[in-house]
Amino acid sequence: MKAHFVLCALLVSSFSATAEEWVSVGAAPSVAPASSSDTAPVLANSQTPVVADTSSESADPSLVNELLMQIEQMQQELSMLREQLDQQGNELRELRQDSDNRYLDLDRRIVFLTNEADKQVAAPVAATPSATAGQTPQEAYAAAMQLVKDKEFEKANAAFDEFVHNHPDSNLVANAYYWNGEISLVRGDYPAALTNFRQVVDQYPDHSKAADASYKYAVTLHRSGKDAEARQWLQKVIDTYKGSSQGTVRLAETYLKKISVNP
Repeated sequence: MKAHFVLCALLVSSFSATAEEWVSVGAAPSVAPASSSDTAPVLANSQTPVVADTSSESADPSLVNELLMQIEQMQQELSMLREQLDQQGNELRELRQDSDNRYLDLDRRIVFLTNEADKQVAAPVAATPSATAGQTPQEAYAAAMQLVKDKEFEKANAAFDEFVHNHPDSNLVANAYYWNGEISLVRGDYPAALTNFRQVVDQYPDHSKAADASYKYAVTLHRSGKDAEARQWLQKVIDTYKGSSQGTVRLAETYLKKISVNP
């Protein structure tokens, strides 16, 4: 009996050892948490996919392309802004250059006429409109211009009218019409100014005063309240005299911009 008990104990011990060996081979027994170095093999054999973080190594190509496109677009916009700034700077310089010539008044035109009269008239003779009988065309014209210099505008108008009537074939008739228009414009007699300027433009289109008369005709239209006609006429001045009377063309361009912005 005692021997039988010992035999049973030996069998139980042998079975227990066999079970332990089977567990170690067939399934992982519960163990204590392993260190970080021990978990690497287990993660390598796991079925759960592991995604590596590569953001620190390389950027998304589509994001890089988008940023490059935005930079290129900003560079193009900057280039356009620079071109606009250069253009505005050029326009500003042109406006400054023409600012002194933008508005011609009678006194300034008289300064130019003084030199012209000295060339055309060998011996200027002071006279009044009532004493023009027997005068040459040059003397009568000089007498009328003297009245302008003396700012006797009403008398000057009458003197130029008489000159045109008495000397219709003189080469100074176009000048007389022009200055009659200038004086009428200064006096605010716009209908008379329009008539005289138009005489120069229509009858003497090749005369040296034709461009100035055309420009002042447009100015008179504007001062008469005929803005649409003034703009059309200024454009006509630009188209007609571009390349031949650039000073007058610049004045017309400047005046057209002015009345287009502030009609």
